[in-house]
Amino acid sequence: MVEGIETAHGSLDLEGLVKEKPIAACVISSTLTSTIPNISLAGEISIATLFTPALDVEYVFHGKPMSIDIIPTTPSGIPTPALITRVALQLSGIPFIAVDSGSYIEPRIPFIALPSRRVGGKINEEEALPRGTSRKLFLEAKSLGKVLGSLSRVVMVGESMPGGTTTALSILRALGIGDYNSTSSSSNINPVDMKKKVVERALERARGVSDPFEINDIAGDPLHISVAGMAVGILSANSYAILAGGTQMLAALALMKSSGESFNEERVAIATTRWVYEDRGEEMVKIVKRISPGSSILYINLNFSDSPFEGLRAFEKGFVKEGVGAGGASMLAISRGVSMEGLKASIYKEYESLIERK
Repeated sequence: MVEGIETAHGSLDLEGLVKEKPIAACVISSTLTSTIPNISLAGEISIATLFTPALDVEYVFHGKPMSIDIIPTTPSGIPTPALITRVALQLSGIPFIAVDSGSYIEPRIPFIALPSRRVGGKINEEEALPRGTSRKLFLEAKSLGKVLGSLSRVVMVGESMPGGTTTALSILRALGIGDYNSTSSSSNINPVDMKKKVVERALERARGVSDPFEINDIAGDPLHISVAGMAVGILSANSYAILAGGTQMLAALALMKSSGESFNEERVAIATTRWVYEDRGEEMVKIVKRISPGSSILYINLNFSDSPFEGLRAFEKGFVKEGVGAGGASMLAISRGVSMEGLKASIYKEYESLIERK
């Protein structure tokens, strides 16, 4: 394994797989669940979380948000993980594709839109999606994944959707997987009790339902089912699917497994950051062993403790942790010959230019 990339479970080794240029995709969606006060760190005020997915991919693509003229940091200076993704993809020369499966606003960049895309509902008050939507999104995303898999041997699928650790938890619990501590948080203090109350309300409506698509319509969101469909499509083209995200990707993997589609588990890996793995790594391994034991979990050993910037050192205190495919993009960059020190130096330089524009 390449230095700086750690294997927590499984046997997938990126070295050698990425000699031919990989493709990096990021699925963006919004869920009204993110507007529940204090459930997500990805917006200064709750309603702002709905704009985050589009702004994230705009930043990866252009180096600045296009839809709204704001600097992509929290008020305390913690940057969007899109900064890490942008730097890693630029250094490695990997192409980037945004996929809209339900963003509140369309990003002002070229993107692929799934025909059935729509914003997810607030799952503690209403169903996530109109019945039948999840199956449509899955099949549309599967078709897209098959195309991408035919173009590259390795396809990374990242995500951006505030509130996603809550809806992912709801999906897992509705499928009978894990417990209420199974997902992490963008905050340094995981609001487990708040998430539990939200999820329990959703599970009341899903009681007795076993079909995974119907479960997602009731208690999920538009993102995880789309990631699952894309991954299945990539695998059907005999390529490797790198699920670049944190504990949310457990929900995507669970939906893949319960969808009825067959796939080669050994060609799937969840790729994340050290910050996520140190927070929920044991739980991640336990769940992957249960639902897809042949799949792998990898994490990038990024460490910002030596950063001169407080906003980046906040990652070491448990803030943000992952998003927009940051961990997976960093792994692809390292696997293609970028040094860890070179990656970190470029991230620090990018952050410095970001705060100078404030």
